[in-house]
Amino acid sequence: MKKIIKNIALCGLMTFGAGFALSSCEDFLTITPTSSIVEEDYWQDKNDLKNGVIACYKRMVDNDLLRKYVYWGEERSDNFERSSSITSSGPVANIMNANLLPTYDQFDWTSMYNAINYCNKVLAHGPEVIQIDESFSENDWKPIRAEVITLRALCHFYLVRTFGEIPYVTSDYNNDSQELRLPQSTQLTVLDNIIEDLESIKNDAMLDYGNTVENKGRITKKAVYALLADVYLWRASYKTGNNQPFKKVVLSSNYIGDMTEAELASRQEEYSTTAAADYQKCIDYCDQIIDMVKQEKIEYINKNGLNIGGGDIDLDLEDLLAGNGSSNKTKSYIISSGSAYNSIFGAGNADESIFELQVEGTTYGNSMITDLYYSIKDGKSGAFTGPDVLFGGIESTPNTTSTGYVFTKTDYRRWETIIFDEPGQNSFAVGKYINRTISQNNPNSIYLTDNSAQSLTKNYIEQAKRSSSNVDANWIVYRLSEIYLMKAEAISQLYSDEENLTEAFNYVREVFKRSNPYAYQANNSTANNDTLKFVNFSTPENLEILVLKERQREFIGEGKRWYDLVRYALRRGSTSEMLDILSHKYTNSKSIKAKLADMQSLYSPVYNQEIKNNNWLYQNGVWSVNETSSRTDDL
Repeated sequence: MKKIIKNIALCGLMTFGAGFALSSCEDFLTITPTSSIVEEDYWQDKNDLKNGVIACYKRMVDNDLLRKYVYWGEERSDNFERSSSITSSGPVANIMNANLLPTYDQFDWTSMYNAINYCNKVLAHGPEVIQIDESFSENDWKPIRAEVITLRALCHFYLVRTFGEIPYVTSDYNNDSQELRLPQSTQLTVLDNIIEDLESIKNDAMLDYGNTVENKGRITKKAVYALLADVYLWRASYKTGNNQPFKKVVLSSNYIGDMTEAELASRQEEYSTTAAADYQKCIDYCDQIIDMVKQEKIEYINKNGLNIGGGDIDLDLEDLLAGNGSSNKTKSYIISSGSAYNSIFGAGNADESIFELQVEGTTYGNSMITDLYYSIKDGKSGAFTGPDVLFGGIESTPNTTSTGYVFTKTDYRRWETIIFDEPGQNSFAVGKYINRTISQNNPNSIYLTDNSAQSLTKNYIEQAKRSSSNVDANWIVYRLSEIYLMKAEAISQLYSDEENLTEAFNYVREVFKRSNPYAYQANNSTANNDTLKFVNFSTPENLEILVLKERQREFIGEGKRWYDLVRYALRRGSTSEMLDILSHKYTNSKSIKAKLADMQSLYSPVYNQEIKNNNWLYQNGVWSVNETSSRTDDL
């Protein structure tokens, strides 16, 4: 009898609707699984395979996963606090106060492993399709294989940064009697495997799918390079702090792994490469991405007749980023644009975008942002708000390494990130992704130069929100500003000479300058205070802090801050300095520091249901005191 695939929630199995197609970029946005299919009858030709790839992407924009990107990358950070509508004793409040219980479903990784299983199923059946479909060759398969391996690597990267030690899964499973039962690998082993996988396929990835939606919404060679740069940066930081596998892990009573508790507590690993080599790899891949973006823009300029007067085109770093207002350059071929926010987060798939998960918006909208950031329908904050300690005022100058308010007075990102409701408010709804467009009502363009008065932004800044019936905000994974900042961060760890540190500073300055154009205008009488100055960041230590601060300004709400803080701690092999940054939003900072003193506390506990279902798993020992991990027969 033919076996029917079912129960996606338990097993993460592939189901495809009959209407799947890859005939247009519109289909790429809108298809969705609608019915089950017979496994052994499905993988018959290249269309089946291509539809399987699309299902991988659709799984990654499931609202459960969209929430996980925020829960895992933001919830524990200093960017947000719980809104007044969220109970003070529930999971959100407890997690934000460093009380992590393995019973909280924020730590349920099933949806991510379902996405990995989708990828593994495509990888398992691709070679079969080559044998069946004469019109589908090995050369056709290679870019698809590269695409899906990269998606799988991205999923594992989310998991390893969140949980530290995870199962690394490379085979698929098919039915609801077959649970995912694999042991965890150490963090370093997972990072090594991710890099090995990506290095093996990087030359096979697509350069151009022929349309913008797929070039931004599917894995390209630039996306592979971006993920490689990110993973190398993380692995280098892990090695810099001489980090080792989890220690003091308390075993569940029915653990069947091959390590004793004593062995788990004393594990040591040798590093096969140096941290310096990994930092350099990060820099190299960032350089390749920047060169590719530059060449693409030059080709676009020449192709569309924008190179007035001919001659060689020399693009600066700022020319590659989405702009705020008209360019102040005299180069006539530089394209003027509206605000960077409108193109990046409003329209989506901006020029500087490298990879973003596509959200259709109507039938399958991004309800994550309206639940967690701002409820468009109800007109109130979602679960998270920006704390007063970050947004209630402005930093007097960007030229500081101390902890304070996030934004200075000239930074557009303050009113792009939060929603001002009334003067004197002490909590701030998150507007990033919620707002479709942002503009200034006053034609004199004077109010965007001063963030110090909330009433000015409330009265003169127009934040046009998305409709509750069309929440089509894509989830951005990588964009060019992050490549600039990853390169700067790696340089700050690898070099100490003025020439290299100046180069790194320039990358940070371009990201800052894009959102602070008035700070650099000649008519700004306080420009010396408002602009970034290299003299204040001329040491590796100070430059590292500058990158961390700029990443916070640039990526608030994009699921990156907690990972940035963990990476900062990894390099030190200690949570101490990281907690000095994190704890400034807490009134009980001593308690928070005590709870997070152990490096393992930076990683989330394994969901207790997973421990029940898979007795190869062990719990992160920091959180094991709250574990209830006995396996029951009726599961």
